Amino acid sequence: MFGLKKDKGLVGLDIGSYSVKAVEFKSKKKGGEELYEVANIGLEFLPRDAIVEGTIMDSTAVTETIKMIFDENKISNKNVVISISGSSVIIKKISLPSMETEELAESIIWEARHNIPYPYEETNVDYAILKPPPHSEEKNMDILLVAAKKDKVTNYSNAVQQARKNLDAIEVDAFALQNALEINYPEIFREKTVALINLGANVTNIVISEKGRPQLFRDLTIGGSFFTENIRKDLGLNPDDAEKVLKGIPVKDIPTEQIETVLNTNIESIIEEIEKTFSFYEAGEEGQKKIEQIFLSGGLAKLKDLPKYFEQKFNTETEVFNPFQNVSYSEKKLDPVYFQEMAPLFGVATGLATRKMEE
Repeated sequence: MFGLKKDKGLVGLDIGSYSVKAVEFKSKKKGGEELYEVANIGLEFLPRDAIVEGTIMDSTAVTETIKMIFDENKISNKNVVISISGSSVIIKKISLPSMETEELAESIIWEARHNIPYPYEETNVDYAILKPPPHSEEKNMDILLVAAKKDKVTNYSNAVQQARKNLDAIEVDAFALQNALEINYPEIFREKTVALINLGANVTNIVISEKGRPQLFRDLTIGGSFFTENIRKDLGLNPDDAEKVLKGIPVKDIPTEQIETVLNTNIESIIEEIEKTFSFYEAGEEGQKKIEQIFLSGGLAKLKDLPKYFEQKFNTETEVFNPFQNVSYSEKKLDPVYFQEMAPLFGVATGLATRKMEE
């Protein structure tokens, strides 16, 4: 959304609270279709509390981790696109009468001042005009209004620039996820109402798309760290052991049944929060809306049997999102086990890496 430069070829750089992910693609046209191949990929974990509640607290650690991911994986391309999310980012869908570009720009400023819970002067604002549905006679324009607090943008852009990378643009996580969904599951994206839920360390992104048209974006301030902290308190563990439990690694002599009880309680809590968003969406337009398929991505998506919990709760087909479903890679250069195990973590990075290629 917040473009800065116009360089060609990008590295999708996802700076999360728990780790940094980087993806670079090669692309080519074949029969009018864009085909993608992984050129470079990498993941590096961040020191604990380097990023807290979406704010970079240890800029040196984040900068060094960015440098490391490029050096360790021999990524020579310095042009990157990053994304941000959380309470400092607001996305609102608004409807305006059709108008000329100059009028629209003035209307966007007015809408931003009245729809954003922060002073307009403290935010960066952008917007995207949504394509109308096929055969639509609607005279109004549907617009996605996006605003991000300037201090958040500066916080992240400084870390990238200090790592001596060229910041091409700053996206929002939700848009990157929708991009990754469209590329990897094009038929489902075009034909169904889909919810993509990215369960990160501190933020859970929810994207609801209806037959290729974005309908709702929401960030919940709940994620893997919420699980880890509750596991630590309920089982009397230190943070490292709590993370092991979350990953399914046996710790001490804690009975399996006790671990499952704690995990189930936390899964129910996060599903309850997601249900509120689903209910809000489905209550629109006289309750005629229905989510037809759910995809789960992010670190928590790797929890054993998590899709089954969602299927039971929402009676909706649910699967773990694969951001490399429609992407090729060389097994000689890249370990296929890596892609199978780490795929859920790369949803945002994949959407960022393909951003420029589609423009």
